[in-house]
Amino acid sequence: MRFWGRLDFGQRAGVVAAIAVLIAAQITLTLSLISQENSDDNERAAYARVILSSAASRTSGLIAAGDLLTVSSELNRLIANDLVAAASVADVEGEPLVTVGTPASDVQYQGPLKIGPDLAGTLTITLNTKARDTTLRWTITGLSLVIALFIYALTTSLYRGHTNRLWSLVTRVSQQKTSERAGDPLDELDDALSALPLDLIDTSSSEAMDESAMRSMAVVTLSLDHLTRYIETLDELSLVSYVATYEALLKAVAQMLGGTTDTNRPQSLSMSFEGEWRGMTSPLRATVGSALLQQLLPVAERSRRLKFAAGIGVSHSDLSRGEHASAYAGLYIQTALDEAHILAQRAGTSIKLATSISGFKEVTDLFDTIDTADGDCQLGSPTSAFLPELEKQSRLLQRRLFPDVGDQTDLPF
Repeated sequence: MRFWGRLDFGQRAGVVAAIAVLIAAQITLTLSLISQENSDDNERAAYARVILSSAASRTSGLIAAGDLLTVSSELNRLIANDLVAAASVADVEGEPLVTVGTPASDVQYQGPLKIGPDLAGTLTITLNTKARDTTLRWTITGLSLVIALFIYALTTSLYRGHTNRLWSLVTRVSQQKTSERAGDPLDELDDALSALPLDLIDTSSSEAMDESAMRSMAVVTLSLDHLTRYIETLDELSLVSYVATYEALLKAVAQMLGGTTDTNRPQSLSMSFEGEWRGMTSPLRATVGSALLQQLLPVAERSRRLKFAAGIGVSHSDLSRGEHASAYAGLYIQTALDEAHILAQRAGTSIKLATSISGFKEVTDLFDTIDTADGDCQLGSPTSAFLPELEKQSRLLQRRLFPDVGDQTDLPF
C-alpha cells in the first residue's frame, strides 16, 4: 500500500489499465485453449469410432474361433498406427484376453464384439494425446505484456500533459509564486482558488444593469374579481373554459401589438409592452390594446353566452424586465404592476389610465381622456381619424377568436 500511495493519479490509472489488459488477454487465451481442446476431443472420439468399427468386424470371428494369437496380431497392427497407444480385448465378463501396448492416457474408447446377435466381448483402444504446446500461451502472454506496458506509458504520458497544464493554472492563480511541484495539482488548484480574495470571484450578479431593461414598459391589467361569484354557479370545466376565453383575448391582442401576457397578481390577467414596436411606443400600444379588449368583451358574451365584463387598468414604468430579467428591474416594475391592478379593480367596466399614461401626447392625440370624480383618469372614445383603424383591428381579432359571431362594426364609444 505504501508503493500505491507514492504513485500519482496518472501512474495509478496506468497500472489499472495495464492490469486490465493482462486480465483480458489471459481470459481470451484460456477460452481459446479450452475451445481448441474440446475440438481435439471430438476429433479423437470420431477417429476412435472408425477404428473400433473396422477392427471389431475382424476380431469378432477370431474370438469365436478361439484364435487369440491372430487376435494379438490384429491388435499389434492397430498400435502400429501412431495414433493408437494400446488395445485390448476382453471377454463377456470383462476379463482381459489379449492386451498390447501401453496406455498413454486414461481416456479409453470401447466397442462391442458380436457374433451374430450375441455379444462375444469388448474391444478397447487408447489413443495417443498430443502434449500441450505452451508456446502459444507464452507468446500471447508476452504480447499482452508488451501491450500493457504501452498502455501504461500512454496513460502516464497523457496525464503528465494535463498535469503540466494544471500546475500552470496553479502558478497563475496562486498568490505565492513558487516553482515547487509537490502533491496533487488538483488539490493545489482547489487550495489556490479558496485562497482568492472575495472581490476576485466572478459572478453573473456582479454585471452592470441589463441595457435592455432600460426600455420603458406599459402594463394592461384585466381584473377578474367577479370570478368568486361564478364559482358557485359554474362547474369546474365551465369555469376553466370561462377563464380560458379571457386568456385567449389577451394573448391575441398582445400578439397583434408585440406584447406578452402574464399572471402576476391574484384574480387578474396582464399584458406588458416593452420599448418601441413598429413605430408605436409602449404606452400607446397598451392603450390601444385595452381599447381592443373592451371592444371584444361584448363579442365574447355573444359567442359564449356568458357575461364577460371586467375593469381594465393601464400603467407605465420607466424600466422593463429586460432580456435577462434582473432582480433590480423586477423589483422596480412592481409599482407599475400594483398601480395597474388597483386601477383595474376600481374601473368597473371601464378603462382607467395611470397619470404616467395619460400624460403621453401620442395617447391623447388618438383618444379622449375623462377625469372622474374619484380623481382617476378614464379612457374615452378614439378620435375620428383613428376610429377606422381601431375598427379594422377589432374585426380581425373577432374573426380569429369568435368566427361564430358576425362582424361587430359599432364600437361602444
